[in-house]
Amino acid sequence: MKTKHVFLFLIFGLFILFPIIVPITAQKPNQVPSPPSIPQPEPEPIPIPKKEPKPIEEPFPGLTDEEKFEKLTEENKKIKSENAELKSDVENLKIQKGFLQNQISVLTKKLEDLNAVAMEQVKVILGLVAQLKNTIFDNLFSSVISV
Repeated sequence: MKTKHVFLFLIFGLFILFPIIVPITAQKPNQVPSPPSIPQPEPEPIPIPKKEPKPIEEPFPGLTDEEKFEKLTEENKKIKSENAELKSDVENLKIQKGFLQNQISVLTKKLEDLNAVAMEQVKVILGLVAQLKNTIFDNLFSSVISV
């Protein structure tokens, strides 16, 4: 009861003090506009020096053109074989992905079926509980009424 009186007193106090406080705390607008500030000159940007490109190094220094050609041919064959291996790996992964997606869909279907079975079992159990309740109360009330 006392807190109710204090609360009401505070609310009425705010209603009375609000019109007095607002004009006091409000700022008066400046009647004379201030002159615009003089912009400062921007300094000249420092140019970014261009990097000189690195000279192209010879792939196999000290070898003849035939030896360079043989080395480059070997590297090309090696890279092509690695590329073929990677392509076969990609194909294998695509096959595995399809298999796993199929397994996921099968398991999802099984889960939905199990969920439906569980819901049906819950409905049956609730029906049995209702029958048991009716049987117990019928027997209990019939014996009480007959007494």
